[in-house]
Amino acid sequence: MIIDSWEDDQYKEIWVYSQETEEDERAMCGLINGDWGWLNYYNEEGDAGLSSRNPDYISTDDGKTMDFIINGELDPYPLSYVLPIEQVMKALNYFEKYHKLPPFITWHNDNLD
Repeated sequence: MIIDSWEDDQYKEIWVYSQETEEDERAMCGLINGDWGWLNYYNEEGDAGLSSRNPDYISTDDGKTMDFIINGELDPYPLSYVLPIEQVMKALNYFEKYHKLPPFITWHNDNLD
């Protein structure tokens, strides 16, 4: 298990890599802005992956966003992706421990978009 993180004040980018075998490319990324964050999960390099969704956020197309930094770039993401930081950290810890998708997160398959 490898954990790679970057932080700058209110922004954090945390990657957890499974690597159960040499061929295992599964990874989960948590992007944090203050008390909020969202998750990405990838089966392999080049995979569009899965992203978290907030089941309590009613509108997915209302145009409201929150900024997050990924790969050094500040980008806006829909509020419908965003979860409380406690949930994001719980999910990253779960993936680190069990090498599986956290079942308590609502996932969206970005490969279908």
